[in-house]
Amino acid sequence: MIVSLVKKESSDTMNTKGSKHLIKELNEKLVLRTIHENLRIDRASIAKITGLSPATVTKITASLMKQGMIREVGSAESSGGRRPVLLSLNPSFGCFLGIKIGVGYVELVATDFTGKPLERKQCETEENDPKSIVSIIKSCWNSFHIHTKDRLLGIGVAVSGVVDSERGLVKDSFLLKWRDVPIVEMLSKTFHCEALVMNDVDSFAMSHLWLGNARNHSNAVVVTLGVGIGGALIINGKIHTAKGGVGEIGHMTVVQDGALCTCGSRGCLEAEASFAALVRKIANATTHKGLKELYKSVRQSERSEIEYLRNAKRTDRKAFQRVFDEYAQLVGIALKNIINTLAPDYLLIGGEALEFAEDFLDNAIQFAVKNSFGRLGEGVVFEVDDLNQENWALGSIYKLIDEKLFRVSQK
Repeated sequence: MIVSLVKKESSDTMNTKGSKHLIKELNEKLVLRTIHENLRIDRASIAKITGLSPATVTKITASLMKQGMIREVGSAESSGGRRPVLLSLNPSFGCFLGIKIGVGYVELVATDFTGKPLERKQCETEENDPKSIVSIIKSCWNSFHIHTKDRLLGIGVAVSGVVDSERGLVKDSFLLKWRDVPIVEMLSKTFHCEALVMNDVDSFAMSHLWLGNARNHSNAVVVTLGVGIGGALIINGKIHTAKGGVGEIGHMTVVQDGALCTCGSRGCLEAEASFAALVRKIANATTHKGLKELYKSVRQSERSEIEYLRNAKRTDRKAFQRVFDEYAQLVGIALKNIINTLAPDYLLIGGEALEFAEDFLDNAIQFAVKNSFGRLGEGVVFEVDDLNQENWALGSIYKLIDEKLFRVSQK
C-alpha cells in the first residue's frame, strides 16, 4: 500500500479558502465596475461607493494596476492636503471583437478594453456555411491594424434567430439556414480566446442599454425591421432571454394562410413584411418593365434587396407606396399586439427599413396607438434608432465586458 505524504485539507478549510477567494473576486469585480461606471475616480471615492475599507481598496487597486487593467490618470481637486489620484480602466490592456453575422455579410468591430470602438470592417459573404463564415471572419480580422490586436480578450458574436448562449449554439437561424451550429466553439478554436453568442436584436438592444435612451426606461421593447424582423424585451433594465427565442415578433401570424415563411409557417410578419416580401410585392404590383426585369437579379442579401427598393421608389412611386401602405398596417398590427401584450413604457424601432421611415412609420405607430387596448398606447414613448450600424455588433462586446469584468463566474 502506498501512503500519501500529502496532508488532506478538511472540508472546512477548503470551504474557507473558497469563500476567501470568492470574496476577493467579488471585491475586485466591484472595484472594476465602479471605476468603469465613473470613468475617472479616486480611491477614497471608490471606498465610499462600494462600502469597502480604504485598505482593501488600496490593495485591490494595486493588484489591478500591476496586472495593467487600470492606470493613474492625474489628480482631482483637493479639499485640503494631498490631491487624490484618479484611476481609470487602461484602454490598452487589450481589445474585444464584436461580430454581426448578416445575410450576405459579416460586420466586425474592434474595441479597446473600455468598449470604445477602434476599427470597423464589413466583408461580403457568398454562402452561409458556418466554416466558410468563420474563415471569412478570420481573414477580415487579419486586415485590422489596431495596436492591441495581439491581446484579444474575447469575441462576441450576434446572429439572427434562436440562440442558446449558455451552450454557445445557434439553435435555429432561418435567415442563415443554421441549425445547432456551435459557433462559440468554432470561434474559440480559431482565435484562441473565449467567445459568446447572442441574438442580434438582443445585441442591438444591449447597445441601447449602454449608449441610448433605453437605459432610462425599466420596461422596453426593441423592434427591428428590414431583411428580417426581430425584437428584444427589456424588463427592469435587463434583457430578458429565457431559453432563447424571446422577442421573435417576426414570427407572429398577421395573415391567415399567408406567404410561406422561412420558419415553415404561413402568414408570419417576416414572410409578409421582410425586405424580400416587399421586393416580391412591388415586382408583382409594378407595370414597369425595368423593375420586373431587375427583380430577376435580386439576391437574398441586404444590399441587393435594399437597392431594389430604392430603385422602385424612384421609378414607380405608385406601386412602391401601395406596398408600403400595406407594410405600415402590418407593422402597426405587430406594434399593437406588442403594446397589448407587454404594455412597455418605451418602444424603440430600428433596422434597415428606417431608410424608408417617411413612407410607413408614422402610419404604423398611429395605427398601433389608435387600436391598442384602452389607453395603453398613449403611455408608450416611441423612438427610432439613432446609433451607428456598428452597434449591432457592439452590444455583444458590452455583454462580454459585463460578464468578463464585472460578474463572478459561477463555475
